Amino acid sequence: MIEVEGVAGIIVAADAACKAASVDLDGWESIGGFTTVFFRGAVGDIESALRAGTSAAADVTGHVESHSLLQPESACDNFISARADTADDSIAEADALGLVETRGYGVHIENNDRMIKEASVDLINVLTVHNRVVCSLVTGELGAVERAIDRTRDALASSEWFMGTAVLSQPQLSTLQAFGQTPKMGGN
Repeated sequence: MIEVEGVAGIIVAADAACKAASVDLDGWESIGGFTTVFFRGAVGDIESALRAGTSAAADVTGHVESHSLLQPESACDNFISARADTADDSIAEADALGLVETRGYGVHIENNDRMIKEASVDLINVLTVHNRVVCSLVTGELGAVERAIDRTRDALASSEWFMGTAVLSQPQLSTLQAFGQTPKMGGN
């Protein structure tokens, strides 16, 4: 598992981990402003995935923790509300995934509108997690996503509520499926 403050860092971590090793994205959970993503796989693959995911998340947020459990007890599964195995299969692959994270919800309405008007991107989700953290997710062609995220980052640069942005090229389908929909229970 990898834990970060906020949610954008965990999406970046999940994508990097799944690209680095043969692991399954099991799901995610958020509580008190911290978000944790869970993986399953062989010990060596998990270790490689955690290294890659932790490193990628550190580029987005300051707080990053990772832990592995050998043969975890099945009771631990009960605490993962946003299960990847219940993800929406209709979520399509994307050339790029863009993330904008702030504290507070109101600023996202204006910025989501700005991103959609600025470039040909699709707003696929707005994740709200504890501690007033909000993360908008957009997909589209890489250049369009970069343009949308750059304009939004520039507009938010002086805001005390701005936390960060990220652009993922060729995001893993499992990442899009896990975070591209609002969890059916918990997680937000």
